[in-house]
Amino acid sequence: MADNFVFAGVLFAVEGHVTYRRTAILISLAVARLLSATLNYVCNRKFVFHSHAGVASSFVRYWALVLVVAVLSYAGTSAVSWVGDLRGWAISVAKVLVETVLFILSYKAQRRWVFSAADDGHRKSGKDQ
Repeated sequence: MADNFVFAGVLFAVEGHVTYRRTAILISLAVARLLSATLNYVCNRKFVFHSHAGVASSFVRYWALVLVVAVLSYAGTSAVSWVGDLRGWAISVAKVLVETVLFILSYKAQRRWVFSAADDGHRKSGKDQ
């Protein structure tokens, strides 16, 4: 949610100052992603997945996932907004559509790869039981 608000605010601020819409989308996505991803990592690790995986390893995996999702978000938002412009859609609507799909995929990747119990030495060794 914070990501979308930051994206919309930055897009509004920079769109009139750049030559290409894709540049405005890229800048807006980058700023929004940097601010929200750090907050999301902390919240997801602690409250969503209750992970005991090492912070260093899960943080690196999380940021690798963030980069992949960011590239897909940029490509998808650009493509859907281009198609959407033919029908009068706003860029923010395109972003919400793309981000909804990416949210589901990202959740699954976090559960299976970033914060997986397999990387949690305490659970594997039975120390928490």
